[in-house]
Amino acid sequence: MQESYSSNESSDANLAALAGESISGKSAEEVEQMVERVENSATNWQEWESLRVLSDGRMRDDRRDVETRLRWVQLALVACRRKRESVEFNSANILTDEVNVRAYAIREFGAVQGDRIRDPHELCRVVFREIGAPQEQISIEATDWRSLPRERMLRLRYVKNLLTPLRSMMGVLPENDPLRRQLSAWLSLIPNLP
Repeated sequence: MQESYSSNESSDANLAALAGESISGKSAEEVEQMVERVENSATNWQEWESLRVLSDGRMRDDRRDVETRLRWVQLALVACRRKRESVEFNSANILTDEVNVRAYAIREFGAVQGDRIRDPHELCRVVFREIGAPQEQISIEATDWRSLPRERMLRLRYVKNLLTPLRSMMGVLPENDPLRRQLSAWLSLIPNLP
C-alpha cells in the first residue's frame, strides 16, 4: 500500500521520503507532484541525479505517448536545474546533461521556434555562450591540445561534450540559416578536440 501525501503537507521532505519505497515506480504526474512539494535544500544532488537518469530513460522510451515523454523531458531538465541549485555538483557537467536532453527533444519531437526547450537557435546560443571563446581560438588550441595544461585540456573536452549533441541540429536548421553555417564550423572541431 502506497502512502498518500496531502497538498498541504510540509514541503521540507526530500524526494526519497515523498516517493516512499521507490521513485522508479511512479508516473510522470506523480513525480511532478513530488517535485513541486520538495524543497531543493531538503534533497541532495544525488537524488536529483537519480531523477534525471530516470527521466532521461523514460523520455527515450518510445512505447510511451509523446505527451508523457515530453513530461519526462521537463522532469529531466527540472532535475538538472535543482541539481545545479544544490551547489554540491559541478555545474559544467549539468549543462552537458541539459544540452543532451534538449537536443534529444528537438531531434525526436521537432523544433519549435521560441520554445524554451525545443528551440534549436536558443540551444546553440546557450552552448556558444558557455564556450565563451571564438571558434578560431578553440581551433588553434585544439591543434596542439596535448601540450596544454591539464585544466585547458579538460576545458576543451568540455567544449567537445557540449558540441557533440548539437550534431543533430544540422538536420533541423534550414540550409540558408546563418546559425547553421556557424554551427557547422564549430562541429568541424569535434574530431580535433580531446
